[in-house]
Parts: sequence; structure tokens; C-alpha cells
Amino acid sequence: MSEVVAQTPDVVNLIQTVGFPIACCIALFVMMIKYNKSHREEVAELKDAIYEMKATFSEASAQQSKELTQAINNNTIALTRLSDKLDKE
Repeated sequence: MSEVVAQTPDVVNLIQTVGFPIACCIALFVMMIKYNKSHREEVAELKDAIYEMKATFSEASAQQSKELTQAINNNTIALTRLSDKLDKE
């Protein structure tokens, strides 16, 4: 029993000297886990937003391409008619 009482100050001293750094390491580990989870969620939201923007851009680009093709075809028809009229005169 006297050995346990003699070791008690050593244990208390050990906890006082090593306990705070261990507690800080545990707190930082928990904080890091929470930060990583938050970061994963944020990245997932950004990926979803990028895919949505990409789909919207693709649709708009396809529509714009169709309109440009139609405009070029209309201009070709108009130039052909104009050329035909000039050739007749």
C-alpha cells in the first residue's frame, strides 16, 4: 500500500506534465475530423454546381449553334437570290 501512495505523486506529476499536450492533441484531432467532414460536404456541393453549370452551358451552346447555323443558311439563300438577280440584269 505504501508503494501505491508513493507512486501517486508520480502519476499526478505525469498527468500534469503530459496530460495537457495529450488533451490538445485529442482536441486538434477532433477539430480536424470535423473540418474534413465539412470540407467534403463543401466539395460535393461545388461539384454539383459545376455539373449543373456544365449542363446548362452545353444546352445553351447547342441552341446557339442551331441559331447560328440557321442564320448562315438564311444568309446563303439571300446571297444566292441576290447573285441570281444580278446575273439576270
